[in-house]
Amino acid sequence: MPLSEASVILLGTGTSSGVPVLGCDCSVCTSSDPRDQRLRTSAALRFQDPDGHFREMLIDCGPDLRHQALRAGLRRCDGIFVTHHHVDHIYGLDEVRRFNALMQEPVDLFAEERTLDAIHRVYRHIFDAAKNLNPSFVAHVRTHRVTTDGSISRMGIRATPIRLLHGKMPILGWRFDAVDAAGAALNDLPGPFPFAWCTDCSAIPPESWPRLEGLRHLFLDMLRPRRHPTHFCLDESLAVAEQVAAKQTWFIHMSHDVAHAALEASLPTGVAPGHDGLVVSG
Repeated sequence: MPLSEASVILLGTGTSSGVPVLGCDCSVCTSSDPRDQRLRTSAALRFQDPDGHFREMLIDCGPDLRHQALRAGLRRCDGIFVTHHHVDHIYGLDEVRRFNALMQEPVDLFAEERTLDAIHRVYRHIFDAAKNLNPSFVAHVRTHRVTTDGSISRMGIRATPIRLLHGKMPILGWRFDAVDAAGAALNDLPGPFPFAWCTDCSAIPPESWPRLEGLRHLFLDMLRPRRHPTHFCLDESLAVAEQVAAKQTWFIHMSHDVAHAALEASLPTGVAPGHDGLVVSG
């Protein structure tokens, strides 16, 4: 049977400092609107696979993962798709050890080579556990190197890496399609597919635009109204949203320069700010 009951859960929509920012008394950091409280940017993909099994996958695993997983009720981790190795996107990897215990199996992590190199350096206690002075409960993670030349198909999902630029740093976005057993896209199914996750970007190379065609949802970096050297600002994100022409674009990775209600009121139809806890299912 086809994949069903799929949804994307925004676990966090904030920039690297989160919102509120420590020690800040600005109007957003002191806002009573819960949508102005933003953990570090990440998402979960929840669905029932073609065999009827319940699945949950992550896009990035930042330092707020434990809080995010508890809040969203996550009980599995059937894969982690990593965009890049900055702290706010990988420093929650230790938390997957609890998923190992619940699932009684390793967690698969997909990233490109430079990101895997950084992850292996940071998490030596996981990947070289035999050298730990004391035996301990560490995560069991299987890493898989990906390139922008291919895609990963598993559990009725095809994940395709998209080259993005984070300032001078090449990173990955991800496109997700529902597929049948032969690998053909099933994008007329109810649910969020096809969607793309493009965080932490300041430019999209020409070769990446075709991978953003025909989207139902686009989750797009939008740091703040004024320009920034490594992130899209509001005008740039609106221009990308217009060019991609997804049915719905959601802004993510927002700073404390962004008040949710004010931004929402100013945006055109089909574009909206995401917020922590938002569930996108159609």
